[in-house]
Amino acid sequence: MIRSLLVFALLFIVYQALKTVFSSARKEYHKEDRQTRIMGDEIVLDPECRTYVVKDRAVTRNIRGTISYFCSDTCARHYEDRNRS
Repeated sequence: MIRSLLVFALLFIVYQALKTVFSSARKEYHKEDRQTRIMGDEIVLDPECRTYVVKDRAVTRNIRGTISYFCSDTCARHYEDRNRS
């Protein structure tokens, strides 16, 4: 009887220890996943309409040797028209 209780107590302690370790690792994994989604992509400022755009989705133009990012083709055209030299 005592031997059964000791085995049960030992198994319970091991179970609790493993549960704590895996729970902590799981929380840390999901924390990094949330930060990736929150931080997400780099954003850039459209110089024409002054709105922020996700860099990967922005319309790009090379104007006077500098890459500029725009929210749309319309903003890019307006900016190019105003800055021609």
